[in-house]
Amino acid sequence: MRDMILNAIKTKMIGQMNAHIANAEVMLSNPVGARDRATVVDTIEKEIEELQNLNGKLNILTKYFERSNENAIEEQKAKSKSK
Repeated sequence: MRDMILNAIKTKMIGQMNAHIANAEVMLSNPVGARDRATVVDTIEKEIEELQNLNGKLNILTKYFERSNENAIEEQKAKSKSK
């Protein structure tokens, strides 16, 4: 259950990151919707800030909450022995 929840959070964050990347790419490729260049730059900067925020969260999730495969196998073995 723990791994399922962590994977769901990770997938959600990656999806949000991809959305911000896509938004920035659209603005870089076709900035027609913006009246002036400053608006385009500000919009892209906001997308980058959101990416930075999500990337930090994803790094924390990976570093502090995801277990390595070796640790997960050892925990399963320990649970099996205690039963």
